[in-house]
Amino acid sequence: MNIICTGISCSGRKELMGEFAALCRGKGKQIGFFNVGDFMGSAAAASGVQFTDKVLDSDPAVLSLARRSAFYEIANTAHDYEHTFVGLHACFRWNGKLVEGISFRDMEHFPADVFINVVDNLADIAHRMEDNPQWTGMRRDEINVWLDEEEFLTKQLANLKGKIHYTVARQHDLGNFYDLLFSKKKKFYLSYPITLIRKEAPDQIESIRSFGSKMQQDFIIFDPLCIGDMDLIHSTEPSQEEVDDSEITTLSDIDRNFRVQIKTRTISRDYQFIHQSDFIVVIYPTDKLSPGVLSEMNFASRYNKPVYAVYSHARSPFFENLCERIFGTIKELEAFLRDRQVGI
Repeated sequence: MNIICTGISCSGRKELMGEFAALCRGKGKQIGFFNVGDFMGSAAAASGVQFTDKVLDSDPAVLSLARRSAFYEIANTAHDYEHTFVGLHACFRWNGKLVEGISFRDMEHFPADVFINVVDNLADIAHRMEDNPQWTGMRRDEINVWLDEEEFLTKQLANLKGKIHYTVARQHDLGNFYDLLFSKKKKFYLSYPITLIRKEAPDQIESIRSFGSKMQQDFIIFDPLCIGDMDLIHSTEPSQEEVDDSEITTLSDIDRNFRVQIKTRTISRDYQFIHQSDFIVVIYPTDKLSPGVLSEMNFASRYNKPVYAVYSHARSPFFENLCERIFGTIKELEAFLRDRQVGI
């Protein structure tokens, strides 16, 4: 199996590949791990060209040739392995413009079977970039746009080749990530009213996430809190006094637009997690309305993804209509999933 793994700079993609390589070695898996950027540097050096931190300022033809040589060398070396894992960029956001990270022609040398896009918390990526001379000074809104572009192009490459595409959080459990690629476990998205629970009973957050971790023995779990961008939003959300203030500055307007972008990306990413799942599990411990959870249930229903919910309060027919089955407790749901895991 050939795996293409994309991710913007400082997204944690390289670190994930390193940790995953160690895990695979421990399991005796015959996998070759390659980073296209390293091979490009070697190919350029062989021609007398030395890439620096300003490599993206190089002539596009030089970059294209180096990348094609890298893919050609990787493809030849891949024959020595049972599986091949290749890390690269789908694109770059550089000096306010979009720069090609891979072309469709490059893919002809390496027929991929699975495409993975690695994402991480925006704040963590921004912090890493500040410590990296090549990316210091890149604004968070630019990073956010780049994340969106990288995921979009990765998905388009997968669609072009008719292959599977997954968006995976950097914080996704490593063993569960291994199972995603090398097992036939069913996949589910864990949905719960995060904002409401944090206000009413914050200890329930960890209880629900512990349930998700426990179920990783038998399933692939996509947990929305593997990405904490909404924490960044909450920490910068203006108070009501600021909202009512008629003298809002231009900077505040920009910040407001940026918050909208983050919220939009959060919704889009969580929908992607649902789209790549076989079904969704809803843990709904409150009788208060959660527009987020209901939207996720609606999205799952539109794509014929079964919804299994834990809800012990008075049931609305609209809620029931979106569920395949409703349970009174998490234990009942857990028993059902374990009994039915083969046939779900």
